Amino acid sequence: MMEELVKEYMRSNVISVDKESKLKDVAKIMTENNVGSVIVVDNGKPIGIITEKDIVRAIGKGEDLNSLAKNIMTASLITIREDSPITGALSIMRSSNIRHLPVVDNSGKLCGILSIRDVAKALDNMFENSLD
Repeated sequence: MMEELVKEYMRSNVISVDKESKLKDVAKIMTENNVGSVIVVDNGKPIGIITEKDIVRAIGKGEDLNSLAKNIMTASLITIREDSPITGALSIMRSSNIRHLPVVDNSGKLCGILSIRDVAKALDNMFENSLD
């Protein structure tokens, strides 16, 4: 059975913000794009993620709307390379308890995002193909 790769299932239209973006702009971008998280980048390289939960937590802790993305993001960002097997993505997501995995190319630049839904689709395809 041929191993499916992350790049075959990732979405390449990743919504990202610069580390200097303001909280109010991050929230607006998330709303306009109907997404629950954005990747924080520094010169195209992913350095963190901001989720709806991070925004609520920041406001709850007294951050104001002009706080910078780099100050409210979750910085322990886990990424996967685009040429990795999809089963590796599943392992990372399960062990780290995450639902979104930023995808990077060989130079470490952000090139996609993989959701748990994308992984489920890949596994479903792999299962279907194994029945043929």
